[in-house]
Formats: sequence, structure tokens, C-alpha cells
Amino acid sequence: MPHSEMKQVSNHILRRVYVLFGLFLLAGTAILLRMLVLQLDQGEWARRELEDQIYFRKMVADRGSILAEDGTILATSLPFYRIGLDVTVIDTTAETGNYESFSDTLWNLSILLTQKFDEEESRDTLKYFNRVMEAIVKNDRHIYLTRNKLNFRELEEVKKWPILNRGRLSGGFAIEKFNNERFYPMEDLARITLGKLVDDTIATRGIEFSFNQELRGKDGYMLAQKVVGGSFIPVDNYDNTSAQDGMDVVTTLDVDMQDVVERALKNGVVRHGAKFGTAILMETSTGKIRAIANYPESPNHAIGTRIEPGSTFKTVSALALMEDGYVELCDTIDTGNGRIMYDDKEVTDNGVAWGRIDFEQVFAHSSNVGISKTVAEAYGETPNVFMNHLYRLGFYGRVNEQIKGEPVPRFISPEDSAWNIATLPSLSYGYSIEVAPIQMAAFFNGIANDGVLLRPYVVNELRENSRVINTWEPKVLQEKMCKPSTVEKLNELLKAVVRYGTARKAFRNMPFEVAGKTGTARKVVNGRYVKRYRASFGGYFPADEPRFTLYVMVDEPSQGGATSGGAVAAPIFRQIAEQVYRMDQDFAKPPIQRKRTSPPVHKIVHSNSARMVYQTLNVSTNDGGGVETFEATRSNTHQINFSERKSTEGRIPDTRGMSGKDALLMLEQLGIKVTIKGNGRVKRQSLLPGYKIGKGTSITLFLG
Repeated sequence: MPHSEMKQVSNHILRRVYVLFGLFLLAGTAILLRMLVLQLDQGEWARRELEDQIYFRKMVADRGSILAEDGTILATSLPFYRIGLDVTVIDTTAETGNYESFSDTLWNLSILLTQKFDEEESRDTLKYFNRVMEAIVKNDRHIYLTRNKLNFRELEEVKKWPILNRGRLSGGFAIEKFNNERFYPMEDLARITLGKLVDDTIATRGIEFSFNQELRGKDGYMLAQKVVGGSFIPVDNYDNTSAQDGMDVVTTLDVDMQDVVERALKNGVVRHGAKFGTAILMETSTGKIRAIANYPESPNHAIGTRIEPGSTFKTVSALALMEDGYVELCDTIDTGNGRIMYDDKEVTDNGVAWGRIDFEQVFAHSSNVGISKTVAEAYGETPNVFMNHLYRLGFYGRVNEQIKGEPVPRFISPEDSAWNIATLPSLSYGYSIEVAPIQMAAFFNGIANDGVLLRPYVVNELRENSRVINTWEPKVLQEKMCKPSTVEKLNELLKAVVRYGTARKAFRNMPFEVAGKTGTARKVVNGRYVKRYRASFGGYFPADEPRFTLYVMVDEPSQGGATSGGAVAAPIFRQIAEQVYRMDQDFAKPPIQRKRTSPPVHKIVHSNSARMVYQTLNVSTNDGGGVETFEATRSNTHQINFSERKSTEGRIPDTRGMSGKDALLMLEQLGIKVTIKGNGRVKRQSLLPGYKIGKGTSITLFLG
């Protein structure tokens, strides 16, 4: 073969070798790259698997408790637990150095588990024994001994059982804590006020909602690793964040009074077939809410429902009229035939014609005609003067700052296009205005508290592990609702309602005197007033030294024919007042019986006549005699002493306690026209002591 041909063949073979070598090189490189990719993928998979197993677990804080003022627990959170085992850390030779002893110990544990968690007819000790033994064979890091949840007391008992008493490190005892479950030891007592939790975590109303941030605390976190069975174990040596438990809320509620109010309200609502009822009991001097009740258990109508208050609002009108000097208790009002028109709106006294009566009777008998006529004549040209009283008396905004959900009062103002000639008369007796019951309760409490309007409150303190973090004290909303003399007159009006007015039947033979006002308001349905009613009664007790204020409202009473505040709400008020009176230590004590050591005397007497009587009875008196005047008397152990009567020139004297004859004589000497009703001694007078005597002044004395 020629040399050139051989060279061509050689080159051809060499090229084939190079090509083949190149193919092998590429194949090797591809294999190496594939191995590298697989290695990297496996590392990623391992990382992802580890990430799925290791995670931050939220540790829910223990929710704070809600307490009554005396420390009684009203709401608390109870922790629950589930128990398991990590069999990989159990020393099976720890008992006596042999495996059989562990089996015996495990069997004893299985018996205890069976007795504790299984029903008697389905007990299976072997089930628990095999569960642990199978886990040991499989080297499982976690199994549940039972799916039952244990409370704290049960957990403490279980901790003493065999194997589990070794703890976590040598016994493998794993405890899983669940979110706290809310528990109300007093069951339904004050539940609407306390509030509600959904799934034991989401607060929806009441104190639970309003103080949710303080109660729930701050959750913590810990690093945990998932194990077989869907559970977890903590990862040690990691800086976990501990949960900060919630604070305790100490309320102003009194458990006994709350129970009294709830029972009385329920009885009244059921007896009259009403839709619902609500009641608020306040401590007069502080504004503390001692009880709030709603029946049936429903939205908290006491705080969250706006209503037209009806005739209880006449107390506001009376305050404004007397404060501005438009009327006195003895001034007469002509109510005519019990009907009056304001444009095309008729106002009636429900079929009663009172004729001409004094203002006290207008109020006591709850005359719509009398009060609307007086207000319209006084403020018809200056309605804003009347409306300013509403603002000063607290009817401009929310009176409570602790429980969320209180609405702002709603009414028509003179600047609104809806205002007309009938609006002011309508306002005067509690229509054309909507307020929450708590706002009416605060108003009555202001009268009882000598004209100082206080903010009602239901939470006293926030505590953290018995350490007081925050406190609430009585807070003044209005230092002076009106003049002291106006408060005194209002007190007389409110007592007249109970003595002989619309509430007289409900309060017969009371062991103490009550002051208050009835209310009966028609309801609006589809924009029109219909014959469905809200009955209410607001007031305080005892009348002359008030300790408690109470407001009761019953919606749509329908059974027994009773719909008025005097027939429906006032009896509920009485039942509550009597029971609270008996349980309150400060004024329920029986009077101390003292032996009389001196003769009875009168506050003011006709000097000459009194001395003659005492002389006939062989009772010694101090020097003097034959004096045709009136003097004050005071007794000691051996005689009666007469002294000059202190009085203010040109002012009405205090005749209460005097005989009718003496009072008549004294007042006529002052040029006052006197009307006497009844027999005996003066119980009350239509003009209060200190009232300025003018030309033609007349007064009515009520004897008894």
C-alpha cells in the first residue's frame, strides 16, 4: 500500500479514536454532573424535611380571671393537658436490673390508665400495655397514653404513677398543654356582663371583650420538633420566649346582690309574659355597679339598648322647671279634661281628668298634660334652654367608659328640620328621645347623691399575680346638676310618687321609704306608636339617706292586663330593694330599743299652750309662761326647756312634726293661706322650709 494511502488510513483511525474518546469524556462528565445534582437535591430534601419537623410553636398565655369585689371567682381559665411517652429515653432496666421488672411496672401503669380513662364495661388493660411495648420495638419518640384531656388536679395525680413519676428525662413522660378553657363557677350569674368567649379564645362582648387585651396576656413561643402521632417535643438549649399570663379583673359586682336582682327580674318578666327585662343596681355614693341583670340571657340591654324612657324622664323636666324658677311644688296647673293639642298631635292623661292640681300632684299622678303644658309654656320660645339641661345632666354622650357597646343618646334638637311645635312637649314626658337604661340610672343616682353626677363603673382593679396594676375610683361627670334646693324638691316629688301617686300600690307597708318615678312608654313599630309598652321604674332607697339607686325596665308585658311602670316594674324594684336592704349591714341593723327617760317633746310648739299641758302632767319646764308665740323645745332627764325658735324672716318655717292646730296658727300669723289635708301631725308640706313668702302665698299641709 502506498505511503500516502497508509497515512490516510492512519489519520482516519486516529479521528475515530478522538471521537470515541470525546464521547467517553462527555459521558463521564454527564455522570459526574448528575451525581453532583443528586447530591445537592438530597441535601435540599433533607433540609426541607428538617424544616418540616422543626418549627416555632405558640405557647398560649393563661387568660386572667374575673372576680367579684369580695374576691369570688366569676370567670377563670382552667388548663387542660394530654399525656404521652418518649420511649427512646426510658431505662427499661431501672427497676431491679432486669427487663421483667419493667414489664411488671408497665402493667401496673396500664391498670391505672384503664381504671382512670376507660368505662367499666370496656376496660382493656392490655391495650395500654401493647401500645407502649410496640413503641419500644419501633423506637417511637412519642405516643399518646390516652387521648383524654386532664385538668390540673388529674395531672398532679397522674404524675405519681409508675414510670411517669420518673419525669421526662428518665421516664419519657411528655405533657402537652392545651389552650385554657373558660370556666364560670357561678354558672349563669352575671354572664351577659362578664361576656362570652368563642372557642375559649375570641372575646365577643361584656368584660371579656372590653378588657380582652388585659385578660388575654401575651403568648410565648418555643422551638419544637414534630414526632410520630402528630405531637411535638421541645427542642432543648434554645432561648424560648415564655408566655405572659393575663391580668385579673376585679369588678364592683356583689354576688349576693346580683343573684337577688336576677331572680326578681326573672320572676317579673315571666309573670307578665314580657319579651325581656333589665335592671341596674348602683351604689349611690360611688357609682359602683353592684348588679346588672338581663332576662332572658340576651344582649346587655342595660348598657347597649336605646329606648324611649317615657314618664321616668319627667324627672328631668321637673328638675329643669324648678331649677329655672318656672314652677314650685304648690303651684297649680290646669290639666283640664286630660287632653291637649299641639298642632295635630294630641296628648292625653289616659282617660283621667285631674282638673286643676298642684305641680306635686302633676308629677305624682304622672300627668302628661300637666308636665307638657308647663314645659311648653316655660321653654316654647327658648327650647335650647331646656335642651341645655339635658347636656348638663349627662344626656349628651356615654356615661360608662369601661363596658363597650353603650350608644350615645339620640334626640331631635331645635336646629333639626324634624323639630316642630310638638317636639318639646313630647320630650317633656320621655318621647322623641332615646337613651340607654344605664344613662337613666346614672341620672337618678345623681339626684340621690345630692346633685353630684357620677360615672357608673363596673371594674375596680387590674391585678397581676395579686399586685394591683390599675385602679378605678369614683369619677364626677357633673359636680352640680342643680341647686341643692332643687334636689330637695325633687326628692319630695319622687317620694310623692310612692306615697300617693302612680307607685303607691307597689310600695304599701314598706319597712323604709323609697323615692322614684314610674314610666310607661308606647313602642314604635314601622314608624308608628302601637299599643305595646315598656314599663319602667327608676329611683333610690332609703329615700332620705340613699344608699342604692335602681332602674328597672320591662319590655312588652302582655299577661295579666298590667302594662304600666307602677304595676310591672315597681313591684320588681320593691322585691330587689327589700332584699338588698336586709342584706346590707349598714342600714339593715334593727334599731336599738332604748328606755324612755324623758317626756316626748315636739320640735316647735305654741309656748303658752304647751306649758299648760306640761304643768297638768306635772312635767317641769324652765322659766317663762304666758308667752303667745312659738318656741323650740328640748328635754333633759328632769324638765322641758323652751328656747327661742330659730327662723329666717320672710321664709316658710319647718312645720313637720307639729300638730295641725299649732302649724295652722303659726303660718296664719305669717300671712300664709293654709290648706290642711288629713288628721294628726304634719307629715309634709307643699312648700319646703326656706321658701320665700310672697303676697298671697298659700301652702298645703298633709297630716297623718
